[in-house]
Amino acid sequence: MKTCYRILNSIFGRRAIASILLLFALCAVARAQDGARKLTAEEQKGVAAAAQEAKLTPEQQEQLMKYAQGSDEMTPEYLKKLATMLAKKPTPMMLRDKPVREALQKLYEIKDLDQRVDAIIQLMKEHPLFFKESGDGSDAGNSPINMAYVVEGYIGANQDNTDKLRVKLSALDNAFGSDNSLGKSLYETTAARILPKKGIALEYAATFAQSSIDLFHQDKYTEFERSNHANSEEYESLNDKDYVPEKFNAGDADVHFHEKMSERYTTLGTIEAKLGKNPEALEGYTQAIKFHPNMEAYLGVAKLQEAKGDKSAAVESLYAADLTGRLDAKNIVHMQQLYAELNPGSTEQSLESLLDARYMATFHNPIAATPYVASSTHSGRAVLAELFTGAGCEPCMAPDLAFDAGLQRYSRGELVLLVHHDNAPFSDPLANEVTEERAKYYSTGGSTPHGFLDGKELKLVEGLPLHAQDAFDSMGKSIDQRLDVPAGAHLAIEAKRQGSTIQVVVHGAVLAPQTKLFLHIDLVETELSYSGENGLRLQRMVVRATAKQTESESGLPLAGSHKIEAKYTFDLKQIEAANFVYYDRYDADLKKRTHGVVGAKYREKKNIIDPTKLAAVAFVQNDMTKEVLQSAFTTVPIDGSSEPSKP
Repeated sequence: MKTCYRILNSIFGRRAIASILLLFALCAVARAQDGARKLTAEEQKGVAAAAQEAKLTPEQQEQLMKYAQGSDEMTPEYLKKLATMLAKKPTPMMLRDKPVREALQKLYEIKDLDQRVDAIIQLMKEHPLFFKESGDGSDAGNSPINMAYVVEGYIGANQDNTDKLRVKLSALDNAFGSDNSLGKSLYETTAARILPKKGIALEYAATFAQSSIDLFHQDKYTEFERSNHANSEEYESLNDKDYVPEKFNAGDADVHFHEKMSERYTTLGTIEAKLGKNPEALEGYTQAIKFHPNMEAYLGVAKLQEAKGDKSAAVESLYAADLTGRLDAKNIVHMQQLYAELNPGSTEQSLESLLDARYMATFHNPIAATPYVASSTHSGRAVLAELFTGAGCEPCMAPDLAFDAGLQRYSRGELVLLVHHDNAPFSDPLANEVTEERAKYYSTGGSTPHGFLDGKELKLVEGLPLHAQDAFDSMGKSIDQRLDVPAGAHLAIEAKRQGSTIQVVVHGAVLAPQTKLFLHIDLVETELSYSGENGLRLQRMVVRATAKQTESESGLPLAGSHKIEAKYTFDLKQIEAANFVYYDRYDADLKKRTHGVVGAKYREKKNIIDPTKLAAVAFVQNDMTKEVLQSAFTTVPIDGSSEPSKP
């Protein structure tokens, strides 16, 4: 069941609607098998309210209730999002597949694992088209992954009877249609990953791993993603009359194919290593890395190198593993220890600098940015951009790179950027209470990416770095237009540091009387190093703290006054301590929402702040319309002197 929630967390809000709803159903069944919980009266009211707002049919209301009973999160935002998904019109393919999805859901209610697998095999033979078209893809949640849940449970229950296990796994493998090489390949590589974890049937697992590679062909995979894209476009067009169609990008499919082939070769290499076939293992890992940087492949190579006594080569492989953003905490510590052993007198910061240099030598922002030239109507406004992102978020890569390039195109007197890291789809050590509060303010639902210009949501171009230039061009047009809109306030900011405290002084004036105005003051770290799961390492303009009126409310009310005069002091030690406490608080909250099934996992803790890379941002915002009247930026000087706003 833990796998269900991990997958739901990673794709909730994505466009693979059929897969998402199927996963909701299967997770609900898993919960039911553990003992379905009864909703409280308050929770039932929340479900009813969400159903009424979305105008669900009685059948859809019943579905929503079932999903809620099997869910571990009952917030109004969560229920609204799920109800909205249920209310949307299905595509012809979704209507065609509905009976099969429902049948598959019922099969998961069969408690006898032998009978369940036999029933699934029969269903696969009766509906080969469903399992073919749902056989693979860029989104998690397709049917073979769901079948792997059954396989994993079956392996666990029969690990002492490998002969019986091989027979059943082969029967399931043979149930794929002869034209469904993608689905068969995914099933085989998934099973091949599970078996070594149990320490059983390694030779059998190796045959599955090799077969999964032989069956995986780029032309068929690309065509599958093209078909998925077409179905998604049809779905969006059915449910949004203003939807702007998106062209299929073969480059995305190419990246995804190489990632998946790398995973398959890594699986093969790992099995060979467990069999003691080190040359074959090294060949598997080497092939994996040729297709795409892969943490497990680099780590596998490092282990082989260290076993031979070559620590220098091993630590180089660990550097590469770390830069993928997926090296686990235990092996990060091992890398640090090995680095210290090989470099006497070195520091943790010198290792970070080395990794930064390796990253910058291999990764380059693909965006061609030219300096902004102000138009004749330029108003003197400094546009405030707020980006909600995640270090493990693949769709966030294009917006992340676009805003990085925006920092080069515009001065801080033209563009002020605040980057809020959220825990989507993975636990993000740069997330904090400020992010959560601001995300609720803008109703992002905890998903990423989201962008706002002066308080108004910005339509972002999402995706891999292939889309970064499009994201930048689209963003730039919106910023250029906003720069021509007269500011609603004059604003200046100064900051100075004394030891661990940062004193910020803001002064200015509101140009026309408005109600519900708030002055916000944020402390940002202008650049820090953290390799996220999406592969981006240099994180810029990260919000670390905000000025608070009370413990639970950010922002300082202006009380209708035209004049702005404010002072606020940030204490770095207190911020670092609060951000460290946040890790535990978020972990506890996540475990509570998932009844202990899922907790926060941090590969590294990043609560410590570099006092030499700080800036302060101030902005005036109307709390009713959310419009930002003006913003201002200043760096925090290192020497303790005061530094005014950047023009």
